Amino acid sequence: MASLVSWNCRGLKTKISDLKDIINTYRPACIALQETHFETTDNIQVKHYSVLNKNYNSDRASGGVALLIAKDIPSAPLQLNKSLQAIAARIHTISLITICSLYLPPNQQINQTDLNELIYQLPDPFILLGDFNGHSSIWGSSDSNSRGVQIEQLLTDNNLCILNSDQQTYFHQPTKTFHSIDLAFALRLFIHFSIWQ
Repeated sequence: MASLVSWNCRGLKTKISDLKDIINTYRPACIALQETHFETTDNIQVKHYSVLNKNYNSDRASGGVALLIAKDIPSAPLQLNKSLQAIAARIHTISLITICSLYLPPNQQINQTDLNELIYQLPDPFILLGDFNGHSSIWGSSDSNSRGVQIEQLLTDNNLCILNSDQQTYFHQPTKTFHSIDLAFALRLFIHFSIWQ
């Protein structure tokens, strides 16, 4: 069975050795990255992997998403026509699936229509992996926020199931608290995956 890894790396340039450890440990077919923090001109090369990335256009390195797909896995990038920080590809492991990496910044207003339209652009079956910055008891948070309510609506509107356990995925240094903001959703597909902090 092919494995997928989702990692909210919060700046990939300084964590290349961590990336190599993940690859050596899990040998994933695909790695979905969020918060790569690349500038517009930045690119990365990873041995044995094709890299698709979408950098966030800003005056400083922030945000950004990427997919690293093993070169021995047939794949094709998808063109998404939204302004969301999202990137997607079709890959063929045991069967053909769509993988999408998404980053929703915590302080940015996200339109519900944009989220639903992203889902409509992903050929079925798909897995949506990302840093949603939303809190809800549905995925193990002790509280809810407006983004969490928005994601709950996305799940309902599109008959998505959440693949997360109640394991917390993020440590917030200023408040010394753990949260579950890195999430994985699927439509009629179950696959082994890992979420990294």
